[in-house]
Amino acid sequence: MTTASPTFQAPYVANDAATLRGVLVVRPTAALAAVRPLHGESNAIVERAHEQFSVFITRLGARGIKVVEAEPSTSTSSSAFCADGAVVFPDGAFVMRPSDLGRRGEIALLETALALANVPIVGRIAAPGLLDGGDVIVAGDTLFIAVTTPRRNEEGIAASLHGNALGREQLAVYARSKNMNVVEIPVAAEVRRLKSVASLIDARTMLYAASLVDGEAFAGFERLIAPRGEDYGAGVLALGGRRVLSNLRFRETIPMLRAAKFAVDAIDVWEFGKIGATPSSMVLALKRG
Repeated sequence: MTTASPTFQAPYVANDAATLRGVLVVRPTAALAAVRPLHGESNAIVERAHEQFSVFITRLGARGIKVVEAEPSTSTSSSAFCADGAVVFPDGAFVMRPSDLGRRGEIALLETALALANVPIVGRIAAPGLLDGGDVIVAGDTLFIAVTTPRRNEEGIAASLHGNALGREQLAVYARSKNMNVVEIPVAAEVRRLKSVASLIDARTMLYAASLVDGEAFAGFERLIAPRGEDYGAGVLALGGRRVLSNLRFRETIPMLRAAKFAVDAIDVWEFGKIGATPSSMVLALKRG
């Protein structure tokens, strides 16, 4: 079930920077406090997360963006990473198989919400494939998929799961059938999701954290680099028309974007930021353009 069920029509999403018209979100549960925080951060405080989430979806609604709320899973703690559930293309949603198999219950709830929103399912990652939608960026005729690259790990920083080759190839086969170019983009092992540290912010501009993402994969795009120490400031949500929604805690990234002629809506979602969830990973875009 969903608490709101606006419906959408094809084409759905052809570009992650086109004008945002509709999103799917999932409210945080008490389990959010159990998510491993980023290195050096405290655990999320659920009460504050609820307040910040309400501000978040209110701000989206004020922009004329239709918001669908999917039922949260009571058995998992990572539903804040709503973008993980699917990748939406112009003709519908390709459903993921999360790297954390404990999140399988979220996928059934997501599929129910997609059906009510009139977004058809055009494919699914099949076992033993694994892939998370937050590790995928749709950039017009190019699909970027994160792949973990080995590097000297810093003591105390745990690695995250980023799908497997079988999952990546299943999505790549579908994308190529739609005449898309597929690019695997190396990311550091500790990155929570590609969308948390890299964002398509207009049709030809990428914002990313150079210390965590191999920016050479973005050749052909204009590139903006998040200031040192604000890696997760790159996880903004593109609203279209060179406007983005950002976590206001990134005090160097925001003025950098404004200097580059991007309008920035800044709100406090730091309880999510503590666990690596950024505005871009907290929604599944259902309709753009």
